[in-house]
Amino acid sequence: MAKQNPTFLKRLMTEEKELRKENGKFGYLAYPRQRGEQVDYLKWDVFIDGPSESPYEGTCLHAELEFTTQYPISPPKMKFISKMFHPNIYDNGDVCISILHDRVDDFILNDNPDERWSPVLNIGSITLSVTSILYQPNINSPANVDAAKLYRENYKEYEKKVRELALKETVDINSLLDAYK
Repeated sequence: MAKQNPTFLKRLMTEEKELRKENGKFGYLAYPRQRGEQVDYLKWDVFIDGPSESPYEGTCLHAELEFTTQYPISPPKMKFISKMFHPNIYDNGDVCISILHDRVDDFILNDNPDERWSPVLNIGSITLSVTSILYQPNINSPANVDAAKLYRENYKEYEKKVRELALKETVDINSLLDAYK
């Protein structure tokens, strides 16, 4: 069994405090799940504004971050709750992006080790990186081959499919902002 990292809770509470101050001004909200009076710092809800000039523009997408007690030494996992059709997002919603890959995966993965997880990264940097791939997918390393193929071969059809799904899956960010204050 891995040794428990005693700083994970302090780190996540500090990040929560900073995210509350930002209150969505960078295009996303993230906060730990709450069940009644209990706060679960190992599972966070994330709401991302679709980037401008992308098929996601004007939408708000729901994802979750799942942490272990090894955070920030080990990266969290990110998964979209909103259904997605995207080259870097698996059909089940799991996000495939370099900064969520642990450095111990060097021999397996095909990405640059300098782009992988580092303990200096945080919820904000993860969310901004995911927003970046929503705007500009990495089609050279797809998690969803069908999405990457459609993106390459018929971008207009890809854009239409993504847009329809994003509009169907969007959540109301304004009500979330009010509830988060």
